[in-house]
Formats: sequence, C-alpha cells, structure tokens
Amino acid sequence: MKGKHHIIIESARLKYEFDIKRNITIIQGDSATGKTTLIDLLSDYQQDKQNSPVRIESDVPCEVFSANGDRWKSILEMITDSIVFIDEGNHFIRSKEFAEVVQNSTNYYVLITRNSLPLLPYSIKEIYGIRTSGKYHFPEKVYHEFYPIYEDVRNISGKENPTLKMITEDSGSGNQFFQSFFKESENCISADGNSNIYSTMRKLNKDDLLSVVADGSAFGAYIAGVLAYAEERGQTLLYFPESFEWIILKSGVISDAGIREKLEHPEAYADSCEYMSWEQYFTDLLESSTKDDDIKHYQKRKLAPFYISDNVRSKILQILPDKLREALESEKGQ
Repeated sequence: MKGKHHIIIESARLKYEFDIKRNITIIQGDSATGKTTLIDLLSDYQQDKQNSPVRIESDVPCEVFSANGDRWKSILEMITDSIVFIDEGNHFIRSKEFAEVVQNSTNYYVLITRNSLPLLPYSIKEIYGIRTSGKYHFPEKVYHEFYPIYEDVRNISGKENPTLKMITEDSGSGNQFFQSFFKESENCISADGNSNIYSTMRKLNKDDLLSVVADGSAFGAYIAGVLAYAEERGQTLLYFPESFEWIILKSGVISDAGIREKLEHPEAYADSCEYMSWEQYFTDLLESSTKDDDIKHYQKRKLAPFYISDNVRSKILQILPDKLREALESEKGQ
C-alpha cells in the first residue's frame, strides 16, 4: 500500500478525523485520552457494518484486530490492502514474528501502545497522541484529533563555545560526511546502530556540546529515551531528518526532474510492499538516481568524494538546522 489516507470515524457523540500515510503509525497516551474508545468504535462497526451506529469514511478498508491467542498471524495474513488497528492488549506486536509480518505487507498498521517497539522501524513523525479539540456539533458531538508528540529538532542550550562532539547512527556515508568537518576523528563517533545512540550519549562528557544525528524515519522506538537524556544533560543538538540520503536529495546536488515531487509526497511513491521505512525508500531513490554517474554514484557504505567537495558539502550543509550548521562551520574553521 502507498498514499495518504484520510479517515473519519464517528458516532452520534464522537468524531475522530486523521490521516495515515506510512506503514506504521503509533498512538500513545495515558488512560482516558480516547485510544480505547477509538478501538471500540471500530469494533462496533466491524461487527455489524450495515446496522452499526458508527460511520467510517475512508478510501481503503479499516480493520480492527481483536482476536486473542496464537492465531493472530494467520488472521493478519488474510487481511490485505487495509489499515489495520491493533490495541496494546495484543502483546504479539512486540515480537520479531510480527515485525516480519509487517515487512512487505500490503497493509498499513496503526498500533496503540504506551511502550516502545524496538523491532519495528517507525518514524518519530508518526507517533501521535489523541486530544479533544472541543465540540464538533453543539451540543453533543466531541471532536478528537491526532497530534504529533515529537518534533524533528530539539536544541538545548548551555555554555558558550563548548567543544563539539557528534554521534551518528552508523559508520557509513552519513558518518563519513560529518567526519569531514572534524580535525580529530574521535570527535565524530559512530554509534553502530540507532539502538546504541542512547548508551553512546551517556559515555560522553556533559561539558561537551553534543550533536546527535540519526534517521528519523526509523528512530521512533528510541526517541523518548534520547530526548529525556538530552534534556537532563543539556548542551545537546538533536537532528532527526528522514535519513542522510534525504538530506542529500533535498540539497539539490542531484539533478533529477522527479526528485522534488518525490520529496514533497513520498507517501505516493514509497510502497509498503517494498520499503519497511522511508529511510529505505530515500536510499533507493538516491542510489537509482546516481547509478549511471561514476562521480556522483552513491553507496551507503562508502561516500564518494563528490559529496565532500567544498561546493557540494556547502549545499548539503544548508539543509541542516541553523545551530547545527553553525557548530559544524565553526568546527571546520578551527
């Protein structure tokens, strides 16, 4: 499945309205915020669609999974081309087997859970809470909407002119790009995976200005812990773009007439059957756009010299948040 799907779920007294545009959407929040009510409305509709007092408006089927026991996998595999809602009482969503079902699935999944799901690569942009924004139709109907819990960038200030240290998600092309700004390689550290960023942060001196760069499209399971420690630590710049490949594509250093449209509406192109996360999609897009150019040919493991040449690096740098860009420029100028 691909595309953005606008969904309305309503009864006589309640209305939910939201968009789903990736294969994994997470709904979080405390009790009494409307999560269980959403599932109840969907279940009511699913049990008797013709006579249900619940109305659902969607361009694709919406299914709620409410089965218990070991048959969950066979039941899910029978559902295709749908948006599947699963409540947190179904503990299998934390399993490796469920992650394998999600991979290459024709469905989108909306998972209601208060816990992180580290086996699933979901985006920090697709973690939502539910809030009540007032009466929809006076005096009865109450309107509920999804709101994103996390922002892309969080800058936490501290003392002026500290030493810059940087943590990148892996040792491939992204790390190699940022490494080019540092005279001392130990100041730009690879965490060797997004699950290791939190522990790597804790090893560094709190007096250093720390910058953390990771692929936001697959960092959802770790954002809460990293953000909490960054706020405790201070002196931290967090940047979670979709991916390093997205930064390059956004910078305009690759000339391709279709790239801008694909960056503006990736949901129209990133099919969940092919891509577990948009990080994979943007990597494939960059690799395919440069495969016939020996100079610009992009490889995730080894960055071509083209991308760290002065002119190109300057263009890529402009995509970064101001404070991060200024810190890197200052580091390069020392």
